[in-house]
Amino acid sequence: MNKLTHTGKWLYAAALTAFGIQHFIYADFLTAYVPAWIPWHLFFVYLVAVAFIAAALSIAINKHIKLACTMLSIMLAIFILLIHIPRLFADPQNVQNWTRALQDVVIMGAALVLTSNLRLLPVGKYLFAVPMIVLGLQHFIHVNFVTAKVPAYFPGIAVWDYLFGIIIVTTTIGIISNRYLGAPAILLALFLLTAIAFYQIPLLVNNIYDGQQWAGAMLELAIASGAFIVSEIPLAKYNKLNMATK
Repeated sequence: MNKLTHTGKWLYAAALTAFGIQHFIYADFLTAYVPAWIPWHLFFVYLVAVAFIAAALSIAINKHIKLACTMLSIMLAIFILLIHIPRLFADPQNVQNWTRALQDVVIMGAALVLTSNLRLLPVGKYLFAVPMIVLGLQHFIHVNFVTAKVPAYFPGIAVWDYLFGIIIVTTTIGIISNRYLGAPAILLALFLLTAIAFYQIPLLVNNIYDGQQWAGAMLELAIASGAFIVSEIPLAKYNKLNMATK
């Protein structure tokens, strides 16, 4: 399990690196997401790019992870407060806006877990798991852009859509229960990586220069790798208990 968690950290770092690079490539486009009352839009887009890459580097080389992931969590919280929440208030019926906000909460939860702060571990777990349940439930109401993640060549797409939802919800409930030493989180991570392989990778091969496609794939990679990271929580608590009894 430690090897899988280590793999999760590398994949999480890879996704953060991709986010950073995209902020450099599409800087002019991303300035539109900076609230109008904040000055120097382009400067802040570049600052976010540097922050993503710096956090990724810290995780990859295993140096100053606690500081880097704390700052990353704060940055993601600012995104949620200044970008996602105003957009949700402006258009509360837009399911895609809700999905993007929940995805950032999930990624922030994984970052909090990476701090290895025992007080932040349960916070990170719930910030990761609760939005994942909502994202899983979207498969039961057949939201178009969610159902589209079931490859078109699968027979009985509606049935597969329900199955995807069941897997996500049940494994996430397992994460919340904190049982089986992280096995539900590992199963969730492996399922999400399989979904990426069947859905996102073929799309990337056919649309290699599509920035939006890369963003979607990296978001899902960050979430899948986050599940590997969250799988370490029960072990961290178990190890602490063992240390206390020695």
